[in-house]
Amino acid sequence: MILSKLKNSLCALALSVAGMTSAHAGLINVSYVEIENNIGQYLQVAEVIALNMDLNDVALGTAGAVASAPNQWDFRTSASNAIDGNTAGNYGLSQIYHNANGQFNTALTIAFSSVQELFSFQIFGRDDCCRERDVYKVTFFDANGDSLFSTIMDAKNGAEPTVILPDTSDVPAPASLALLGLGLAGLRLARRTK
Repeated sequence: MILSKLKNSLCALALSVAGMTSAHAGLINVSYVEIENNIGQYLQVAEVIALNMDLNDVALGTAGAVASAPNQWDFRTSASNAIDGNTAGNYGLSQIYHNANGQFNTALTIAFSSVQELFSFQIFGRDDCCRERDVYKVTFFDANGDSLFSTIMDAKNGAEPTVILPDTSDVPAPASLALLGLGLAGLRLARRTK
């Protein structure tokens, strides 16, 4: 009778632990991100926001991030505009990165100050014209240049898409660990009673 009650209690506890929401882990070992236009158009980026697990924007120039690209349209469209903290996207006001005339295969690279575990990534496109161009291919890389994850982000028509990045950690979730512990305790109890 006592054993039956204990088993029922363990089962109830296991079910309640299994129902808990485990903490989300992010995309680990991210060193830099490359952004390209995915539809063969000009690349124009107003701002990127890369939140780490502490929800800090590690893509800011003031956080040590560095933006670079092999070319730009003119003096107003530097790569650093994409990490200056300003989400407005007006070309004439020097608020966007824009690649050079005819250079459709340009990639904008955002390098973080240190390797990051990223929770989410958001991108803001141009907002004074030409929004139909703003469909991006975004690829996340580790320090060795290996691709970790890639996604398409559609910012046309005024959207500011956000991607919650996949959990690539191999650390078990707290609920899984609790269930494992309960299972081991149950096995030990079953042995003792025999």
